[in-house]
Amino acid sequence: MTGYYFLVCLGYVSLTVAVGVFEARRIRATGPDTISVFIVLFVVQCCLPGVVIYACLPLVDRSSPTDVAPFDRIFAAANLPAALLVLGLTAWFVFFFYGFAALSSRLVRDFLGASSDRLRLVLTGSPLRLLIVLAFGFTLSVASFYVLGSSMIERFTKLILYRAGDKDLQGSLLNAYGFALTQTWAWLSVLALFVIYERHGRRLAWFLCLVFLCVFVLLGVSRRALFIPLLLAYLTLVLFEHRWRTRWVLAAAVPILLWIAFGKELIGSVAFGGTLSDVVGRYETASASFLRAASEIGITVVESLGSINLLDLPPRFGVDHLLSVLRQIPTSHSWLGILPVRIVRLSTTAFATPDADDIPPGLFGQMWMDFRVFGPIVWGLIMGLQMSLVQCAFAQTVRTRQAVALFTLVTFVVALPVNTGSYDFTFSIDIYVLLLCIFLTCRFIRVRVPTAASPAVGAARR
Repeated sequence: MTGYYFLVCLGYVSLTVAVGVFEARRIRATGPDTISVFIVLFVVQCCLPGVVIYACLPLVDRSSPTDVAPFDRIFAAANLPAALLVLGLTAWFVFFFYGFAALSSRLVRDFLGASSDRLRLVLTGSPLRLLIVLAFGFTLSVASFYVLGSSMIERFTKLILYRAGDKDLQGSLLNAYGFALTQTWAWLSVLALFVIYERHGRRLAWFLCLVFLCVFVLLGVSRRALFIPLLLAYLTLVLFEHRWRTRWVLAAAVPILLWIAFGKELIGSVAFGGTLSDVVGRYETASASFLRAASEIGITVVESLGSINLLDLPPRFGVDHLLSVLRQIPTSHSWLGILPVRIVRLSTTAFATPDADDIPPGLFGQMWMDFRVFGPIVWGLIMGLQMSLVQCAFAQTVRTRQAVALFTLVTFVVALPVNTGSYDFTFSIDIYVLLLCIFLTCRFIRVRVPTAASPAVGAARR
C-alpha cells in the first residue's frame, strides 16, 4: 500500500499550487498582508512537508525511517486512509479559513463604518525601552548560562543537556526562567532591529541589538532558535517592500534544509561527543535525510497522522484548549483533577512513553479529536476570526518597518497552534512576557487624515 502514498504526495502538490494561485490573485492589487504571512507559515509547515514526506516514505526502510522513535512509531502505523484524511482536513481547513477570514473582515468594516476610512494608526516603538528590556534579558540569559559550570565547554554541554530535557541535570529557578525566555528576547530583538533602524539607522544601538540577538540565538542551542528570527525578518521585509525576494529564498533553502536535517546531531555531538563524520553519516540514503527534515518542519502533519491512527478517543469538543489556559493558573493543580487528561499527555503516551516530554497531537489530529469532520469548520472559524482582526488593524496602520515587524510577530504568535495543534505553547510564560514587553515598548497613535489620502501606501513608498 505504500506505493499509493505517491497519490497523497500529488494531493499535497495540488493543494500547494491551488493555495499559491488563489493567494496570488487575492493580493494582486494590494500586495502581501498579514493573511499572506499566515498562509506562508501554513504552507511551509503543512503543505510542502506533506509533498516530501509522502514522496520519500515509500523509498525508505519502514522499520526505522528517521531514527526518531515517535516519528518511526507513527510511520510504522501509517496507512493510506489516514494519510488521505489528514490531507482532506488540511484542504478543508484552508477553504474555511479563507471564507471566515473574508466574512469576518467584512463584518468588522461594516461595524466600524465609513468614519474609519479617515482614521489611521501610527505605531511608534521606543528604541531606549527596547534596549533596556533586551539588556535585562541578556543579563538574565547570560547569568543562567554562567551558573551552569566553571568553563565554557562545560556550560555549553550542560546547556544542551538541559535543553534536551536531561533528567539527571537539575537546573535552578534562574535556569528555568532564564532559558525559557531566551526565545522571547530573540523574537523581540527582531522587532527592535527594525524599530531602531527606522528611527536612527545602523548606529551603535542597532549593532548592540544585533549582538543581543546573536547571543540569544546561540543560547537557544536549537534549530528553531536560528530559523525563526530569520523567518520573521524575511516576512517583515516581504510585507514592507511587497517583494517576495525569491532569490533569497532559493539561496537560503539549501543551508536551512541542511541545518534542519543535521543541526540536531551537530549540537548533540558537542554534549555527547562525536565527530563530523558521525554527523554527516547520520542517514543511509538521501530519501531518509529528506524524510527526516520534512518531518521536523511538518511535525504537525506527522503528529496528526499519529493521532488519527494511534488515539482512539471520543470527541473532546475543545476541552484541551481550556486546559491550556487553566494550566497556567498557579492553583489549578488542586482542581484540574476533575477535568480530562490533557491531550498532549495522551498523545505522548501513544507516540513515545508516558514519562517523555509533551508531544502534541498535531493541528489536524487535534481538530479531528475535537469535532471529527466538523473540525476544519470550527478551527477555520477560530483562526479566520483572529487573523481578520489582525488584518483589519494592519490595514488601518501606516505601513512603516516597525509597524510591519510588529504585525509579523503578532501573526506568528497567532499561527503557533499550526505547528502543534495545541494552545499550550501560546498560553505560556514566554508568550505572556513577549506581549508584556511589546505593550511596554510600543504604542499606537490615532491620527485623522484626508479621505483621499493613502498614508499606508505613501509611507511604504517613502
